[in-house]
Amino acid sequence: MEIILNGEKYILPKEDMSVQEIIDELSSKWQIDLSGAVVLVNDEIVKKNEWKNEKVASNYHLEVLSFVSGG
Repeated sequence: MEIILNGEKYILPKEDMSVQEIIDELSSKWQIDLSGAVVLVNDEIVKKNEWKNEKVASNYHLEVLSFVSGG
C-alpha cells in the first residue's frame, strides 16, 4: 500500500495498517524511538491512545514529527 509520509511516497508492507504498526515499523527501520512522536493523518492530529485503532488507507498523508533535544 502506498502512502505519503512526510511529503514523500512510501510503500507499506501490507494493507490496513494502524498508525501504531506504522510507527513501530518506522522506529525499527530508522533505528529511532518514535514513541513520543506527534502523528498527523490527513492533517489531523492522532492522539497516542488512538494509534492502535486509527487505520491508514492507500494515499493517506502522514506526518511523523519527532522532537530531539541536545546541546
